[in-house]
Amino acid sequence: MKIPDQKRKPFYLLRTSRCSIQKKQVEKFVSVILIFAMFNLTVGCHSYFKVNSSPRPTSEKIATLDAAGKTIIIHFGTKKWLLTDAVVKNDTLSGTTGEYKMPPTIHPVNPERPNRYLVKRNENQEYLLNEVHLYLDEYASPGNNKVLIPVKGIHKIEIYDKDTAATVGSWFLGAVTGTAAFIGLLSLIIVLTKKSCPFIYTWDGKSYHFEGEIYSGSIHKPLERNDYLRLPTYPGQKTYTLKITNEVRESQYTNLMELLVVDHPKNVTVLADKNGTITTMGEAIPPTLATSLEGSDVTSLLASRDTLFYQSNPALNDKPLKDYLILDFPVKENAKSAGLVIRAKNSVLLDYAMGKFHDLFGSKYNRYMKNQDNASGAEMRQWTLDQGIPLSLYVERDGNWEFVDYYNVMGPMAFKDDVLKVPLKGNESHPLRLKLEFGTFLWEIDYAALVYSPDREVTTHIIPVNTAVNEQQQDVSAFLLHDDGLYYTQPEINNRAVVTFNLPEPTGQSRTIILHTKGWYRVLQQPAGTPDTHYLKEFRKPGRFNQFIYENLDYVRKQVSKPEKEK
Repeated sequence: MKIPDQKRKPFYLLRTSRCSIQKKQVEKFVSVILIFAMFNLTVGCHSYFKVNSSPRPTSEKIATLDAAGKTIIIHFGTKKWLLTDAVVKNDTLSGTTGEYKMPPTIHPVNPERPNRYLVKRNENQEYLLNEVHLYLDEYASPGNNKVLIPVKGIHKIEIYDKDTAATVGSWFLGAVTGTAAFIGLLSLIIVLTKKSCPFIYTWDGKSYHFEGEIYSGSIHKPLERNDYLRLPTYPGQKTYTLKITNEVRESQYTNLMELLVVDHPKNVTVLADKNGTITTMGEAIPPTLATSLEGSDVTSLLASRDTLFYQSNPALNDKPLKDYLILDFPVKENAKSAGLVIRAKNSVLLDYAMGKFHDLFGSKYNRYMKNQDNASGAEMRQWTLDQGIPLSLYVERDGNWEFVDYYNVMGPMAFKDDVLKVPLKGNESHPLRLKLEFGTFLWEIDYAALVYSPDREVTTHIIPVNTAVNEQQQDVSAFLLHDDGLYYTQPEINNRAVVTFNLPEPTGQSRTIILHTKGWYRVLQQPAGTPDTHYLKEFRKPGRFNQFIYENLDYVRKQVSKPEKEK
């Protein structure tokens, strides 16, 4: 399907008083893309950490570092030592000093920008993500490698954390080739200016690991929803620790947080669907054939959980508003239902396009967002379906495609496993044919498989929050214990909380841990200009959001291709 040529310019080109991309801004935008592209060709894909720096830490903040398992390094002038057995008493930090033996960072650490570190089998520098650096004005050494440091003598603290945006941006640049290169280059900038949702990290006993995002796409209060994120298990731990962070310009509101701890037979995989229903899976059957909208065989891309995934890549002259994959599976006689398991995530273009859409409201943006708090959640969800923002699932019956359900938005920062049940009525096609349909460019699909196995008996424990402490060392656990409209609020970048749960005793079976949360978030933007109400009304039409994406991509592509003297 092709869309007709547009007679009107994109909204942001109508006049300079509206939400416009000024020529100089576009030139800078494109220049940054090309600079990062050339940088990537030189150094390849890497991981990055950032430095969270603050002056004059309090005794309370210092006291939490050793308890949290942080690696503490103290600096005095050009010297530095590893500090162990750290204790804060009477506003004095004491401990034992030792040699810091870890290899140096690739480049000197710069607190003002992302810093690269190595993640290789023989050179893994993930230990940097657990480091805290204290810079001293004074200290005393009573002997035997002991040290006494007045807290008032610590003039700066630096905490190293993973820079997820910069890291994922480098992955995008390293992964793109051919006609997808333009989208890949644009993706870097989108990631670095991402508008998303709370990030979740888990603690393995030594360091934190990024796991994914929660309640993605819930950008208005009426869209508040439950989310179920499968987490890794760490054997031997009696307490499960995770961190919830705000790393982008938005206000985040978490209503509930709890763990679903599921004990089950060892040959069974467990997932929770979007409604919290536990699904047990035995043998997972890959598709015998997976076909794209263009008729390409993409079966190999969906065969396993790996770095190969399907993403929209239409020809330059074609502008389909919807993309899809058709999956063929063998039929199991007398089966009453099946589950389609996928591993997928959203493209960063969804965040980018949503940000551009919000820009169209100009100076009325905040009023629009406030009005949405009282709007119909059902109508909002229907609009997103009409635009192909969720991933819709269809089954072929009697030669026609019948809508089954949709997978919730998953966010662009990490692939996520999810499952939907497909009722089987006996009039399905042979082979069983399923279709995944979505707005072009909005999803990336890594894996798909069908499970027919009946639900197995499992034991599920619902584990409430034990402790939750924010970055100011305040107890926020009361806000996370119940679905009651009392929210743990993260209104600013770098708001975070460390949350712990007491795990039940092991049963000898396998264990799966799923994080259940509920909440919503509000994107913080400050667009200017007068909105074009007539233009905005066009977005009521199905597919108009996808057409808007093409308009933005075409404009940036033209800027890239212009000779320098024309820019």
